[in-house]
Amino acid sequence: MTQLIIDAANQITGCTQDDQQAAWDGVRLVPAPEGFNPALLAHYSAKVAKGKTTITLNMDTALAAVKAARCSQIKEEAARLIAATDWKLQRAQERDAAGWGNLAEIDQVLTEREAIRRSSNAAELVANALTDINAVQAFTWSVDVPVPAPNRLTRGQFLDRFTKEETAAILAAADANASLKAWVMRLENSDWIKPAEATPGLQALEIAGLIQPGRAVEILS
Repeated sequence: MTQLIIDAANQITGCTQDDQQAAWDGVRLVPAPEGFNPALLAHYSAKVAKGKTTITLNMDTALAAVKAARCSQIKEEAARLIAATDWKLQRAQERDAAGWGNLAEIDQVLTEREAIRRSSNAAELVANALTDINAVQAFTWSVDVPVPAPNRLTRGQFLDRFTKEETAAILAAADANASLKAWVMRLENSDWIKPAEATPGLQALEIAGLIQPGRAVEILS
């Protein structure tokens, strides 16, 4: 039977299964209450009244401690899941650098990793909303938050969607148009392009007559 070790000041200093512990000077043993959780020892207190010792658990501080511990575990679990995909990301990046892969392969792995992060964040919110200690300790989570893959193109992929004539017309016009030149310079310094962010610029090219009407949609499709 588990017993609590209580010192002369009525402070709980530990727990034991050894009755011989009672031989310590100034220490007495009191049976642990039903449902005693050694992991929450710091949140139990002893009160003596009329020669009887009553053991109580501070539910508020114990619940907060259990939540903090479970959320820390969730972070560790998420970190292990992400680390398990490191080889996928390295492979995708190396394949892309060698010309065997593409940006979509990298984005697929990044999406998988982001889903883990968002799912673990959501799990922590759920755990923190629980009001029962046992429920918090038993709480489990899974990677269940859907994350859409980022829609982006490499600079080369984006430029390949223009005809040679369109590219020549845009570069020639940029010399006389500061706004267009700034757009071209930004493109030249971008590793990748998000189609949604490129839409206004392409629409401006249509208005300027540098690409035919409807080409903006074709280029981004």
